[in-house]
Amino acid sequence: MSNATQTAPVTTPAPLQAGPLGPWSVIVHNDTVNTFDFVIRCLREVARLELPQATAKTQEIHDEGASPVVCTHLEHAELIRDRLRTRGLTATVERA
Repeated sequence: MSNATQTAPVTTPAPLQAGPLGPWSVIVHNDTVNTFDFVIRCLREVARLELPQATAKTQEIHDEGASPVVCTHLEHAELIRDRLRTRGLTATVERA
């Protein structure tokens, strides 16, 4: 009888894959109407971003013309987009 220990081969789990309904990104686009403070407040209240993230995303929106602010399932992304639009921001939903 052998004392050799057998070890199972180590396998790396496959990366998580989104189902057919997600993920989706809410993209906020730059405009010439809304102030930085207003956009930051909207991102905090609607997208639930913390102040540093909302500030960074607002700067990115200004500098790049648009920024993804939330990545979630489709229904939630559409809800956030609609709430941002209600406040006067330009927002779209795109597959992430």
